[in-house]
Amino acid sequence: MASRGKPAKKEKLTTNEEFDVLDVRDVGKEAESLLRYAKKYISEGSHSKQLAVGGVSGWITGYIAMKIGKTIATAVGGSLILLQIANHKGYINVNWSKMNKDLDCATKKLTRVGSDPSIPQMLDKVQHFVVENGYFSWGFSGGFLLGLAS
Repeated sequence: MASRGKPAKKEKLTTNEEFDVLDVRDVGKEAESLLRYAKKYISEGSHSKQLAVGGVSGWITGYIAMKIGKTIATAVGGSLILLQIANHKGYINVNWSKMNKDLDCATKKLTRVGSDPSIPQMLDKVQHFVVENGYFSWGFSGGFLLGLAS
């Protein structure tokens, strides 16, 4: 999806092939401005508008999360069953010592990354938005639960 204002740049390789280059920064700026507009629209709206917009957006989010969640759970569960069958039949052998070593390295890396200062800042922004737009938040929560149930 290219930016509406600028056409995608054409670049040539050393051969005679041409391809389009998409500048992702322009798309990111458009998305950010759209989110700012939506936040302003929601914040300045009446309580009933906030509740309605929150409910509808929550329902859509919950419905999509339910559908994607079922698909991912089926794929992961099916692959685990296939791996166990393949292991039992002798098609694959698991090197458990190497796997445990890799898991220890990943755990250490996660503990280092877990102290990232941007996460508390993001949580503070979310908390401020939820407190400032209580009707939208309650509508979103209810709609999300309804979306999960449908």
